[in-house]
Amino acid sequence: MQNPLRAQLHILQLEGYDWKRFTKWWLKHPLTFTTSQKKPLVYTFKAKLILVVTLILFIPPLFLRLSYLILITFYLILLLEPFPLLILSLVIIKPYEFIRRFLTKETCRRSVVGHPHLAVIGITGSYGKTSTKDFLYEILSHASQTLKTPESYNTVFGIAKVIQMQLHRKLNYFICEMGAYVRGEIKELVHMVPPDYAILTVIGSQHLERFKSIENTTLAKFELIDAVKPENALANLDNQFISNQLELPDYQGVKTYSFISPAADFFIKSHHLTTSGSNLEVVHLTKTYSFDTKLFGTGNLENLVAAIGMAFMLGIDPKTIQKSVLEITPSPHRLQLISLGKCILIDNAYSSNETGFTKIIADLKSLPGKKALITPGIIELGDHTEAIHEKIGREAAGVFDRIILVGHSERTENLARGIGQKVKADYLPNNSSVWPTIDALAKTYDWILLENDLPDNF
Repeated sequence: MQNPLRAQLHILQLEGYDWKRFTKWWLKHPLTFTTSQKKPLVYTFKAKLILVVTLILFIPPLFLRLSYLILITFYLILLLEPFPLLILSLVIIKPYEFIRRFLTKETCRRSVVGHPHLAVIGITGSYGKTSTKDFLYEILSHASQTLKTPESYNTVFGIAKVIQMQLHRKLNYFICEMGAYVRGEIKELVHMVPPDYAILTVIGSQHLERFKSIENTTLAKFELIDAVKPENALANLDNQFISNQLELPDYQGVKTYSFISPAADFFIKSHHLTTSGSNLEVVHLTKTYSFDTKLFGTGNLENLVAAIGMAFMLGIDPKTIQKSVLEITPSPHRLQLISLGKCILIDNAYSSNETGFTKIIADLKSLPGKKALITPGIIELGDHTEAIHEKIGREAAGVFDRIILVGHSERTENLARGIGQKVKADYLPNNSSVWPTIDALAKTYDWILLENDLPDNF
């Protein structure tokens, strides 16, 4: 069991050190003494600094002329509910954080700009960033020395850590994932790590609660495209918000990839899903290239063609691309196939979004066998939560023979409303029951989709 200070510091970190979101969480979860380890607390420099300042703030009351009873009561309250001290610590370290952030960005910029032969590829999007980055890394590393930001390191200090510790003179490529919750954040990152090439995966409802509108999301993500020459940018033509933006004069010449439109520079002509992966044909400059891969699902293939397209733009030999694609394995918990006897588990627990969820439902509809779905729903949809979950519920009811909803929330209630009476839907109280349920379902089902696994702040 954790102590309240560590538990609330963990939540503060999960909320990106945003005091407003942290306060909103605290009002719903006072006296929280423990969190799970789905995404454990990482003792970064900032987390350690906040912890130290918080502990120092316990000292001043000792010098007040208070009775022992009042003093003991005061400390017991703070020990059980450290929220006000954590908020005060955020305020105290703000000036130092501002200076440190500025110096870090400028130091990293000099390192990148001063590199003799480094091509930086920036990747952003509402989702698909990490998978696309991982796939492109596998391709480029077969051709030359390549560095990528690990896991979901896509913020100023996360990227800076990679540059400071791993950037060296022999590298030819640096693939940098760039994340954002508000407009201006990607602009800040492209100043710190000036990109030569850019990939924009998708613009969607992911994190809409933070961005407030799709228009804000679109402008935020296009800050990466704006940072490179149009001919060095690659964007997803199938995404409505991206294709609409690309019609503007400033974006003429931007390269595109597509599952639907032959007008794209990189077009998936055909694809076939199997229990061990997929095969696909990609058309580029009227020539067709065939690829076999261990990746499953049209969502993964969409990210793969983005990586393939960028590899072509960088001049990588087609045979090298084909060979490396065959060796690519799914990113953990991102449409990862796991064999459970005769049953195939599709582990897509890392995160979820409307488009990706809809696509994997459609993929499974075309495959034979008995199917089950386990999901807590999608987070951060703001005012669209009800409509999107009802829609997904209706679609899921037409594909799955059994649906398990994790937790009682606005998300699962709206999923259940969409599902209606079409299929049996049950509830699990929390995540702790998910894997025992999977083991039980694997005995009688051919496919199980595990879609999303919520962090502690939801």
